[in-house]
Amino acid sequence: MSKRSRQFLSFFILVAISLPLFVYVIYRIVYNYPKLQDLAPLILEGHNKLLVFAPHCDDETLSSAGVILAAQRLGMEVNVVIATNGDGYLFATMEEFHQVNPTAADYIRMGELRQQESLNALEVLGVDQEQVIFLSYPDRGTPSLLLENRSRNNPYWSPYSETINSPYQITYNPNSVYAGEDFLGDVKSILDVYRPDLILYPHPDDVHGDHWALGAFTRLAASMLERENQDYRPDLYAYLVHRRDYPEPKRYQPTLNLLPPRRSYEIDSNWYRLDLYESDVSLKDQAVRQYESQLTTLGYLIYRFVRQNEPFAKPQPSKLVRLDKGDSNNPDTWQDNQGLGIEPVQLDPNRDFITREMVGESDLVALYAARNDENHLLLCARFREETDDILNYSLQAIEIGSAGILHHHASNHNVQGGWHKIEAGRHYVCDRIELSNQVQPWVLLVGANVGGKGVGVLDQIGWQLVFTGEHR
Repeated sequence: MSKRSRQFLSFFILVAISLPLFVYVIYRIVYNYPKLQDLAPLILEGHNKLLVFAPHCDDETLSSAGVILAAQRLGMEVNVVIATNGDGYLFATMEEFHQVNPTAADYIRMGELRQQESLNALEVLGVDQEQVIFLSYPDRGTPSLLLENRSRNNPYWSPYSETINSPYQITYNPNSVYAGEDFLGDVKSILDVYRPDLILYPHPDDVHGDHWALGAFTRLAASMLERENQDYRPDLYAYLVHRRDYPEPKRYQPTLNLLPPRRSYEIDSNWYRLDLYESDVSLKDQAVRQYESQLTTLGYLIYRFVRQNEPFAKPQPSKLVRLDKGDSNNPDTWQDNQGLGIEPVQLDPNRDFITREMVGESDLVALYAARNDENHLLLCARFREETDDILNYSLQAIEIGSAGILHHHASNHNVQGGWHKIEAGRHYVCDRIELSNQVQPWVLLVGANVGGKGVGVLDQIGWQLVFTGEHR
C-alpha cells in the first residue's frame, strides 16, 4: 500500500470513529436543549394575589417583571418581599462611594440606595411603594440563618453593617434580629397576612446562598401555613438567577427567548413560561436600568434577563417512604413493602460545570431518604464517580414538628459538636438519624453538599421538602 493510500485510510478510519461522537454532540445540542414550546404556559387567570419573594434588590425585576405586569393587567393584587438589601457587595460599594476599604456606614448607604433602586424599578412596573416589603435581613447571611444562626440566642453578625439586627429605617419587623427563627416567622407572617394564591420564589438549584436559602424558607413557611389552614393551597413557582450555565447566551439579547439550563431541564422538565408583550419587554428593560449601582459591575449579568419570556419551574416535595429491605448504606438495594425500588427525593444536575465534569467524585447526582422500622431516617447522597475521602462530604436534615425544629448535620471531616461522623462509601455517603419522638416531625428539609480544603463548596443539591406522612 502506498504512503498516500495509508494516509487516506487513516483519515477514513479517524472520520469513521469520530462521526458517531460528532453526531451525538450535535444531537445533544440541537435536540436535548429545551425549546420554548417545551415549556407549558404559566396560567395567571384564576389567581387573585401574587407575592414575589426576592433575595436582593433587583431579583424581583430580573425574574418576574413580566409576571408582575401581566398580573396587574388581570386585576390581581401584587406584593413584593425583598429579603436583604444587597448591602454586602464589596465591588459595587467600592465603585459607588469611591472607597478602597468601605466602612459599615458605606455598606448601609449602599443598602439604602438599593432599596430606592428597587422602588424605582417597581414604580416603572406599576407597583407602589406600599406594595413592597423590605425584610432587611443580612446580605450573604441567609444560609447561616437556616443552618447555624437559627436562634435569637445566637444571632448572625453581619460583617458589612456590623450589626445583629436591621440598621435600616425601612424594615418590616424592627424587633427582629438576624436569626433563623425570626426570619421564618416574618416570612410566615407575611404569607398569613396577604394569603397569596400565587407565589414566586428562588429555585433550589440557584447557586447563590441567599437564593437557595430564601427558597427553602419560603417553601417551609408555606407548608407550615398550609398545615394550619387546610383550605389554603397556593401555587408556588421557582425562578433561577445565578447559575454558570444560565442565562444563555451571555449577552443582552432582548429579542431572544429565555430558556432553563439544559442540565436542569433534563432532570425535571416541569417548567413553565410567561410570554411577554413587546411593551412589557420594553418596560422590563427600563426597570432593569434603574439598578444603576449594579450596572457597572453586574450589567453583563442582569441585562441577560431582558428577553421575550420568563421561565419558572414547579419543584415538587417528596414523601418519606418506609424501607422494607436493603442495605441502609446502599440505596441501590432499597425496596419498599411492595418490593419496588425507592426513588431519590431529589435529583441534581450533573456534569453541569467544568469542575464537576473534571472531578466526578464531587458531582452530586441524587439524594435519597427513607425511614426504617426503628424510626430512623436514612439519608444518602450519591455521586457520579467513586467518592474520595480527601473531599468533605456533608449531609443535613431539619425536622419540623408541632413541638419545634431540630437540626442534624453529618460529615466525614471537620465534625463539630453535635454532628454525626460519617464514612464515605463507593458512590454514596450515608447517615442514620433517629427521628425525634419529642418533635414528632411532619416534614423534613434535607440537603447535601461536597467541598474541598481551600476551595469551598464544589457541589450542592437543592434543599428538598420531604413529608413524613403526618402533614395532612
